[in-house]
Amino acid sequence: MRRFGIATFALVLTVILGFGTLYAQRTVVIWEPEGYGLEAVKGLVEDLSGVKLDIHEFSYGDLRSKLQTTLLARDPEVAPDVVMIDSIWLGEFVEGGYLADLTDVVAPIAKTWFKAFREGSQWPPSSGRYYGLWYDTDVRATFYWPDLLKKAGVNPGNLLYWDTFIKACQKLKTELSDEGIGACWLDMAGSWAPDFEFFPYLWQEGGKILVKKNGKFYPAFNSEAGVKALKFLVDRVKSGIDPQTETFWGNDFAKKKWAVYPHGNWASSESRFPGTTPDEREKMIAVLPLPVSEPGKVPVTLAGGWIMSIPAIVKDKAPERFKEAVKVMKTFLRADVMTKYYAALARVPVRSDVDKEELSKSIEFFDFYMKMASVARTRPAIPQWSQVSDAIFQAMSDAVFKGIDPKVALDRAAEKVKRILGW
Repeated sequence: MRRFGIATFALVLTVILGFGTLYAQRTVVIWEPEGYGLEAVKGLVEDLSGVKLDIHEFSYGDLRSKLQTTLLARDPEVAPDVVMIDSIWLGEFVEGGYLADLTDVVAPIAKTWFKAFREGSQWPPSSGRYYGLWYDTDVRATFYWPDLLKKAGVNPGNLLYWDTFIKACQKLKTELSDEGIGACWLDMAGSWAPDFEFFPYLWQEGGKILVKKNGKFYPAFNSEAGVKALKFLVDRVKSGIDPQTETFWGNDFAKKKWAVYPHGNWASSESRFPGTTPDEREKMIAVLPLPVSEPGKVPVTLAGGWIMSIPAIVKDKAPERFKEAVKVMKTFLRADVMTKYYAALARVPVRSDVDKEELSKSIEFFDFYMKMASVARTRPAIPQWSQVSDAIFQAMSDAVFKGIDPKVALDRAAEKVKRILGW
């Protein structure tokens, strides 16, 4: 019988132990919002990282509550390894101790991210401390049907400025109302309305939502810029642009129920126009930046999105799992992987070093969206953000539906926000 030499025995033992390690390797668990779509690059990430993934989807509200209750338990056995969080949850989750400080992991990678998404992944904002990294985004813009504008005798260029925008909407209403087609959409359907109808115009005028004062956040939206932005909203309504109290997130625009539709980039996506290609959609509809008050103003847009992170409890109490989670996260954050993700789901990139040639084939208005993302701004992700947003929406509602002076409405909201922020 042939005997194994010491070298042969060592080789066999190494192979056996290797198989044992592979067999015992833990699957990395990822939690994401319903319909988010990391599955689009799951196989690619598994191949590149050598780690098996188990991706779980939850509805928006369920994801938030499940993360809070699960991570509050401080038990790594029940916590996911990688999580996707809405960007506006960042401050709340960091201050609650839920998210790991990932500065060493992502700071070197984040250099190619557009400024808004790089700084928006930090807490406090622009502090240099990262708790994850923004993965994709959305931008707000003005969509329209060129054939409807032509039919009404409206020049698309008139949608670029506040005064001519209002006049264009009045003419569209006059020419199209008999056909049951709305002129210009105006969203007053919920607490997200400031994202579309107030914040971009506040920023364009040089204003801010909040500022730091004595180390604490303080309301700044009731400035001269804020009053001007809210007055533009009131002027639109007074001119005959009807505020909508129910929203269909672009489905109604795709059915040609509105001529002009200032909303998010999803309004032009394949999900709203099933069975169409990006090229076909670009031939049907068109897009412009949100209007500005006068030539020379930068058409700032608001961007939301999701941040990829790792629970603090995994980093603190499960170091081996943390290493695997970091390996997976770094793989997801590769430029080539994110390019494949954006191409598969037609999402707006948050970074400049993606394959633009590839993405321009799969995302409608790609160059335009990239320019908008490069000048986008984000909401302050403070723990009290939902309350702050509600107070601002109330000011908008008071000005639009009750006729309260914009300055008075915003000052009242600022007083509420002061109390919310502990002043």
